[in-house]
Amino acid sequence: MHLTVLALTGVIMGCLTTFVGLPGITEPSAWLAAYVLWVVYGVRLELRTPLRTMAVASTLSGLLTSSIQVLFMEAYQQSNPWYAEYFSGDSQTLAIQFLGQGIVLGLCFGLAVGFITRQLLQRRGR
Repeated sequence: MHLTVLALTGVIMGCLTTFVGLPGITEPSAWLAAYVLWVVYGVRLELRTPLRTMAVASTLSGLLTSSIQVLFMEAYQQSNPWYAEYFSGDSQTLAIQFLGQGIVLGLCFGLAVGFITRQLLQRRGR
């Protein structure tokens, strides 16, 4: 259940970035806010395996975000003209770059959030 709840962040962010567009610092700020909420979620529900749960959920979230962006690449490009220099290359190359970035960043941030959550839980005496 935790995996599903947390991974839905990827669907929300994928739709926001693809169909609305989040310029400049807005997208990283939205991700940061989401991950702060993940830590609160993990601590309040006292996850038994926060590092693993967050790493898997965040990797899945990154995969879902990038999958939506790849599936609707034309809409993503129209909604994000400020990233025009990153859109060079054929669609297959772009898809690989988007998916790879989503998976790698998702894993890295998930590990960081999981570690923070685990530390906070240990401090609480769990």
